[in-house]
Amino acid sequence: MSVTIVIGAQWGDEGKGKIVDILAEKADVVIRYQGGANAGHTVIHDHETYILHAIPSGIISGNAVNIIGGGCVVDPLLLKEEIKILQEKGITVDSAHFKIADNAHLVTPIHKWLDKLQNAHLGTTQRGIGPAYEDKVRRTGIRFDMIANDSYKRMVDSHVNEAKKRVISLYGQNYPSEMDEELCRCFDAAKELLPYIAESAPILEEAVNSGKEVLFEGAQGTMLDIDHGTYPYVTSSNTTIGGAYTGSGVFVNFDRRIGVVKSYTTRVGEGPFPTELLDKNGEKLRDKGREFGSTTGRPRRCGWLDIPLLKKAIRINGFNALALTKISCLSGFDTLKVAVNYNNNVPVYKEFKGWHEPIEGITDWKLIPEACKTYIHFIEKELNIPINMISTGPHRANIIFRNS
Repeated sequence: MSVTIVIGAQWGDEGKGKIVDILAEKADVVIRYQGGANAGHTVIHDHETYILHAIPSGIISGNAVNIIGGGCVVDPLLLKEEIKILQEKGITVDSAHFKIADNAHLVTPIHKWLDKLQNAHLGTTQRGIGPAYEDKVRRTGIRFDMIANDSYKRMVDSHVNEAKKRVISLYGQNYPSEMDEELCRCFDAAKELLPYIAESAPILEEAVNSGKEVLFEGAQGTMLDIDHGTYPYVTSSNTTIGGAYTGSGVFVNFDRRIGVVKSYTTRVGEGPFPTELLDKNGEKLRDKGREFGSTTGRPRRCGWLDIPLLKKAIRINGFNALALTKISCLSGFDTLKVAVNYNNNVPVYKEFKGWHEPIEGITDWKLIPEACKTYIHFIEKELNIPINMISTGPHRANIIFRNS
């Protein structure tokens, strides 16, 4: 039995979906504990590409019970569409394999409308995530258990009236004429999801106590955590290990705390990025890594690996194993750099000899070029944590297992 958590160690987009997909093959339960449809996990399985925005990546393997935890916010319309797409691709999504925590909050069309008005300057996905979490904290949100017992209707009027007052006074905007119809569609979709609604904490507790394999899946990355990230350019939930406890409702001792580290650094949207490359190297990383958001399609900002940033992620999450991804995208550089310190907020770099041999698809550590091995050994030594998995390409089989 093991209880494992997988967390992004940077600003998201580290390749967590693939790592979770691999681990989920042997998992009995997979839970996503925070976030909403502003995150996307791309999984390539049996030559088919799946982009998941809400459902845990374990759904692809077909074996595990997959749970959207109470720490998540859910857009019923988008989730309904995601289920449909998966089912059309032959993936089993039924009440035995997929559950939504009854205390998870809804994202409504009003939340998405407010997001566009309030948060455009932060570079958000405008999927309504921030306003939904805001209502949750203000205790005015609508949860799935309210849909189940039909008590949500008394909340809708205040939801609408509060939105009207806010946008008229702050933005001089009128309430959209089509909003009431969109709200009806949203709540109708939520009712259609009721077969999946469950009290999820007892399911997790039973799985842990009976010795089953349980996998916790984080969305986004450590540096987007609402408390520990690069505030205010962060998401609206706790993407770090603390969010796993509040977002699941169960205390567990994590046997494996896996940090997923991209071999370089990227981020989407606004906010500080000390090692960002605004030159041909940045463009080269973007092209080789196909660095475009799986949710929005936006080009990602690219830069060199940042060791101080990763050390902070380790301090917060207590990682005891790392998964290194996209190492194949560094083939073709004459020189690579890694930020090892800061001097007056300016990165101090260590340079490495690059390599030109293609390594995509390699599954044997012995076949990795020596220059690449040197780069990986340095990361491992600096962070003092074993790199147990090295992803050498987008497909599930493109993986090297080390230090088992």
